Amino acid sequence: MMIRQHRIAALAMAGAAIAAAAPAAAPTRAAVRVSGPSPFSADCNGPGFPGGAAYVNAEVEPFVAVNPRNLKNLVAVYQQDRYPDDGANGVLAAVSFDGGRSWQRPGLQSQPTFSRCAGGNEANGGDFELASDPWIDFGPDGTAYFAALGFNKSNPDTAEFVSVSATGGRSWERPVTVIRENIANVSDERPAVTADPTRAHTAYLVWARHRTAPAAEARGAVYFSRSVDSGRHWSTPRAIYETPAGMQTSANQVVVTPGGTLVNVFNELALDAGSKHPRHDRIAAIRSLDGGETWSAPATIASSTVAAIADARTGQSIRAGDSFTEIAVDPRAGTSTIYVAWADSRFTAGRTQQIVLTRSIDGGHAWSEPVAVTPGLAAPAFVPGIAVNDRGELALTYLGFSAGAPPSRALLADYWIAVSKDRGESWLPARRLAPRPFDLRTAPFNGGFFLGEYQGLAACGSRFVAVAALPNERSLDNRTDVYSFTQDGATAR
Repeated sequence: MMIRQHRIAALAMAGAAIAAAAPAAAPTRAAVRVSGPSPFSADCNGPGFPGGAAYVNAEVEPFVAVNPRNLKNLVAVYQQDRYPDDGANGVLAAVSFDGGRSWQRPGLQSQPTFSRCAGGNEANGGDFELASDPWIDFGPDGTAYFAALGFNKSNPDTAEFVSVSATGGRSWERPVTVIRENIANVSDERPAVTADPTRAHTAYLVWARHRTAPAAEARGAVYFSRSVDSGRHWSTPRAIYETPAGMQTSANQVVVTPGGTLVNVFNELALDAGSKHPRHDRIAAIRSLDGGETWSAPATIASSTVAAIADARTGQSIRAGDSFTEIAVDPRAGTSTIYVAWADSRFTAGRTQQIVLTRSIDGGHAWSEPVAVTPGLAAPAFVPGIAVNDRGELALTYLGFSAGAPPSRALLADYWIAVSKDRGESWLPARRLAPRPFDLRTAPFNGGFFLGEYQGLAACGSRFVAVAALPNERSLDNRTDVYSFTQDGATAR
């Protein structure tokens, strides 16, 4: 049974939909390009590579973090040269030292060696054909933690890596292999690294581990490792939750409350759920009061109803990260508020995805009833991002089809941001981040048109910084670029 807060909390969030912006809504500050031309050689994976041809110069699935010791220092990470059947030639970092007004891309010799194309080999542990799932966070001492997945197409070898930087992202140390496995029917997926703001030099890595065969042993687990020396060494990986048979987890992410409680939120779904729509998943949380030594049993936050998103004209799928939740914590001392957002069709009888929000005001013990926070039923919304600034203001970003746009040669979509100044009880009108609607049909195709199962959003003092992979309609030789945007929550209108 879902754990609920006092009924007043659920009622307070009822009717909290974002006020609809007019189609000509003014954008935030101008988009700034983060990514650049691919630094990888065309044959970096050798002739006859089983992954086929990459979308060269296509960047997807970015994430961003802010240095708490220098709010002008940002690091964005992303996949470079995405393949049509998963993974990329590598994952890269870009850095800003002026609050996102401009970005630098360290040379390949200064990037982490997560894959062969990025300089990985047997000696440094990065001898992987592909990399994916980049994630970034900063510790309170200014250490940057960059996590990524390395894997092969030619065999079942996978690894979860973390590389650290003491230079604000200008250069990166040799990645530490937290786990490496070469077991048929076993895979490690999507790492998320979190630096603990309450414990010096401490960071956590969580990921989903799947066993798909034999049938009696097919199940998933939440895996966890911890570093207490700024990422130089990591504890032996272990399962902190195992699913029932036939289930798996996804979207694991840890946040730390100002009081030091660790909360890992994840989705639990059937191993073969990807093709089933509508689909009903469980969103759950586990908590640790002792820095990850012990964990609670999972508490159900909500169930989610996932509906397919497709091009109405062609029937082609949009890969919208529909089994991924996003989580944010209020960083202010004395607070214990956590927010979780995801795409859901629960309020539309399974027809249209909306962005749905729930919150806990007691550090993850109890959760409010979910509410829809994006308006309307005509235009699906998907791939949310969420962050809380130092004033306690909540920001939400999301992708969505352009309302009222008829099916045509272009599948028009927008990238939006909205801000709430009262913990999600009401929302200011959403504002367009991208300067104009863009054509999703020019995005890389990977089980659907694909920009990433997540996009990046972080608080930067009172501001918010978003990074997103957006289609470049002018050239199919450069299908996507990563851009950054800034929004001041205190002055949002």
